[in-house]
Amino acid sequence: MLKKELQRLFSLEGVNMALVIDPEGRVSEEIGAASIDGNQLAAVVSFVMAESKTMATRLGHEQISMVFVEFRDMALLLFPLKKYYFLLLITHPSANIGQISYELKKNQEHICSLL
Repeated sequence: MLKKELQRLFSLEGVNMALVIDPEGRVSEEIGAASIDGNQLAAVVSFVMAESKTMATRLGHEQISMVFVEFRDMALLLFPLKKYYFLLLITHPSANIGQISYELKKNQEHICSLL
């Protein structure tokens, strides 16, 4: 079932890869770009989320809804799902981030129930 949800997100225009990272920092489910090593990305996701949470706390916010990192040829969207689970989407830089974020937030509860 989780693979089906990732497939749905992957079908959004501009999404090149979707993966779920488990509490141990491993890829538990992945779909998309074979040229990108999901395990290498997963290794740094926990660090990025911890640093983002620290920054949010210092700014007076308790939760992070999304971390967005843009590069010249791709963008990374990182969403916390439930405790220590994360969803990472890799997109083309011209992808509609608002639409992707909306679709994820609309289905986040269902995705979390599949973990």
